[in-house]
This record gives sequence, C-alpha cells and structure tokens, in this order.
Amino acid sequence: MRKTVQVISYVEKTICDGCHAKNGVEAEASDVLSLGGRSWDLCGSHAERFGAWLADALNLPDADAVPVEVEPSPAAAVDDDDDREQEERSEEATDPQPVLSVMISGEVDGYDWEDARQAVRNLGYEVVGRADESTVLLILGEGGERNGTKLRDASERGIPCMDVRQPGRFKAAVVAGEFVGGDPLPEPAKVGPKVMSERERNRAVRAWARENGYVVPSKGRIPMHVKHAYEMTHRDVSQGKAVAA
Repeated sequence: MRKTVQVISYVEKTICDGCHAKNGVEAEASDVLSLGGRSWDLCGSHAERFGAWLADALNLPDADAVPVEVEPSPAAAVDDDDDREQEERSEEATDPQPVLSVMISGEVDGYDWEDARQAVRNLGYEVVGRADESTVLLILGEGGERNGTKLRDASERGIPCMDVRQPGRFKAAVVAGEFVGGDPLPEPAKVGPKVMSERERNRAVRAWARENGYVVPSKGRIPMHVKHAYEMTHRDVSQGKAVAA
C-alpha cells in the first residue's frame, strides 16, 4: 500500500499491508511478498511471519515453502542509497587535513624565543624552519632580514610576509586570533661583522643559533662553538667576508 504524506515536502511512503489491515497502524514497509499474481507490501516482521504461516499451512519446512519472492521495497532501496551517501560524506569529512605552518624569522617584540612560537601554535599553526607545501606565512621580526634562507623560501614559494618589527603588532595579532600577511618582503641583508655593533651581532648569533637547534642563553656569554658555527655558516668565501643570511 502506498500513501503520499507531507513531511517537509510531499513524498511517497509505502505502508505495511499487514499492520494497516490489523489495527490501522501506518508502519513503513521494507519488503514485498509476491505469491502467484498477487503481492503485498510488508514490514520485516510481517514478511517473516507470513512466510512461516505458509510453510506451516503446507506442512513444509521454511526452505521448501511455495515460491515466495521477498524483495526490498523501492522506498527501502532509496533509504539504503541515502545511507551509503551519508557514510561516504562522513568518511570524507573525517579525512585528516594538513596542519598549516608558519615561519618566524628574527626576534619578536615583547616575546622571547619560545613564547613567540607557542603563541603561533596556540592559534593552530605549526612552526617550521624551512618552508614546505603547508607553509602559509612568514612572520618577520627584528633582524629577520638576515635570515636569507627563510626570505628566499618565502620569495620562491610566494609566501606572504607579516612584518612585526613594529612594537605591539605581533601581540595585537595574537589577541585578535589572526595573522595577516601582505607586507613587503625585504631582500636578504648582507652585513659585514665590522658594520654590526657587538649587541646587534650577539642578537643575530642568538637568533641564528636557536633557529638551527643550538641552546644559547638569553643573556651573557655565547658559547664559542656556537659563534664558530655561525661564522662558518655565514662566510662568503668568494667575497672574503662574513655574510649574514
């Protein structure tokens, strides 16, 4: 038995003939029982019950009963398709999405090394030393123009720059919960060691050391092996001078 009902829009609903004939209940049919030239729309319970009655009436086991074809009703088939589509959409939605990453070059005003990076992580980003397919922003701090590697990565990959050398800008972005690029990307600076003051030089060495995995104190003497590694990394043999990259 088929009946048109209004839920949100008009749809066709198949009613179990057994439930409707017995007590007027409009239970939805899930099977069709065919016998000879007749057929009945039945719910699962009535389909099983009527099959057993026929077997008893003919004194036959269920498997040897008269030919009875029970097939899913059209409505049930549509429901199965909908369920499969929902499962596929659910599986797609649960596929892990890549985590976006950010590079930080230089010292961030008002933050020490680890606090600046933790603030970036708190907004859902990874912090990386070299750009890759997930990198979406370069945060440029004080002295960041000396890190030629990160600047070149950003330039080659078209990664936008956020210049936070202006006091308070990084903190304002953290409070707002959003980092926005669009600032000019500086060219990598080439500064000889004699041009830099001792304080600037120490700041550059500390920044480079931390970005390359060395542990250095925030204040006081920088270990000699760290200074030596910095010199060797930044030495431009062709020009015969140290180049801050």
